[in-house]
Amino acid sequence: MSPPDDDHTPRHLARSSGARTPAGVGGAYRDVSERRPASQLADAARRRREHPEGHDRNRGRRPPAPEPPPRRRVGWVLPALLALVATGAGAGAVLLDADPVADPVGIDQVVTTPVLSARRVPEAVAAPVADRRLGTDLQAWLGASPADTCLVVATEGRDVFEHNPLTPVTGASTQKLLTATGLLLALGPEATFRTDAVAAAPPEGGVVAGDLFLVGGGPADLGTTDWPEMSPGTRPRVVHDIDELVTAIAAAGVTRVDGSVVGDGSRYDDQRYHPSLAPRLIDQDQVGPTGGLVVNDGFAAYSAARTNSATVPADDPAADAARVLTERLEAHGIAVAGAPRAGAAPDGASPVASLDSPPLAQIVAEMLTTSDNEAAEAALKEIGVATSGEGTWAAGAAGLTALLGEAGVSSEGVEVVDGSGLTIENRLTCRTLVDVLTREQTGPILRDGLAVAGQTGTLADRWQGTDVAGRMRAKTGTLRNVTALAGEVEPVQGGAVTFAYVANVPDPDEVTPAEVGVDDLAQILVEYPRDVDVAALGPLPAAAP
Repeated sequence: MSPPDDDHTPRHLARSSGARTPAGVGGAYRDVSERRPASQLADAARRRREHPEGHDRNRGRRPPAPEPPPRRRVGWVLPALLALVATGAGAGAVLLDADPVADPVGIDQVVTTPVLSARRVPEAVAAPVADRRLGTDLQAWLGASPADTCLVVATEGRDVFEHNPLTPVTGASTQKLLTATGLLLALGPEATFRTDAVAAAPPEGGVVAGDLFLVGGGPADLGTTDWPEMSPGTRPRVVHDIDELVTAIAAAGVTRVDGSVVGDGSRYDDQRYHPSLAPRLIDQDQVGPTGGLVVNDGFAAYSAARTNSATVPADDPAADAARVLTERLEAHGIAVAGAPRAGAAPDGASPVASLDSPPLAQIVAEMLTTSDNEAAEAALKEIGVATSGEGTWAAGAAGLTALLGEAGVSSEGVEVVDGSGLTIENRLTCRTLVDVLTREQTGPILRDGLAVAGQTGTLADRWQGTDVAGRMRAKTGTLRNVTALAGEVEPVQGGAVTFAYVANVPDPDEVTPAEVGVDDLAQILVEYPRDVDVAALGPLPAAAP
């Protein structure tokens, strides 16, 4: 039977068979028939026989209830106890004095941990100890970092360590976290980018009488299936097969194009590389030319050798996209009479076929996992289109800055120049990186898209065979004068830790992940809370009575 809602049970209920009343603090109950021995019951019966009048006068009246025992005033005790628990004061149980507890009835075990005990909130006791140890470890670890360094570590909505959190630094490819957030804020995670094939007039009898226009619709990552295997360097690539558009054109009944395939990249301006980009990065094919219509990241020639000399960027990405589509149409048996070129589609053109990209959430994930520089630059110009109708770097930078501010992301010290982070003129802070990673609406999409240590993307070959493998998702950032890492770690003891680390030295000096011990940073975070066994601080197991 559940205990009553208060301590004032009416006597006529207490006298009923089997009724129970509290037997002291602790919740045990005893049968009320034990209150009066048989001798007392006999004396009461004799008095009723000798004085029936008195008995009748009181018949039907309820005897006055005994005064309840005075309650212990504990209003101040609970807040004090909670304060002690929250600050981690004391090791072991924090007890509130209580009256003796009667032997349990009808149960087999007794809970040995008091309700008001620090063991009831072991995380609150462990957190301050763990945070202090983490701070000591990180402060010692930072000894190998240059002066121009920031680090922020957060868990469960609170910062557990900060070092220069608002210092503006160049984040290299961690800049993509800001770009991705801005694109998600501008368009939403379900948005897609459509590439259209249109003509001045609908095809008749399977023939496009004039030109077939290929119109770019944003950072769709169009490509051919051989590009990822032949692209330069070791950076993984992702393409969305342009042959799917060819299949759609064939499904529309087209068998011949009497004119040319014309590539329309007018969605963005014709500035191919940001003027602040170091020429060596272009020579190293670190990024291809940016445009409103791009196939194979804007590279017109490449080979299985995957060398820089064999990889040639297109002078005009839209014209090269027209070339690729022409070749793929002919491979599918669709004749094209004219040579490919670039140009603008006429107003009011008739649709022939189209190809939608995957949802933006997937585009963002691919960009972050593989550190796709071309997609990031197109993304910044797309932000410009979304916020001002202008597909330029300047418009995108202004739009991204405004979007981050409106979303409540810390923008102090932030200066957006490009989308990929290849230029050293970008500025961000570790606070900004943690803010975008933990933002409620867009943060989970970013974190899900990060490379996984020892498994995927840019981290596939790192931290293999360690505790960090499979437990860290992160975005790297590397230029000759920058090393950075930002993401989320799942510690061995559970939970999640978000972090951002960026180290800069003056260009052209160099700093590497090995020099600052980035691998050790990940190991420190995965061990949090170090040497604190939260399970051992939990409630004690129940004991037999």
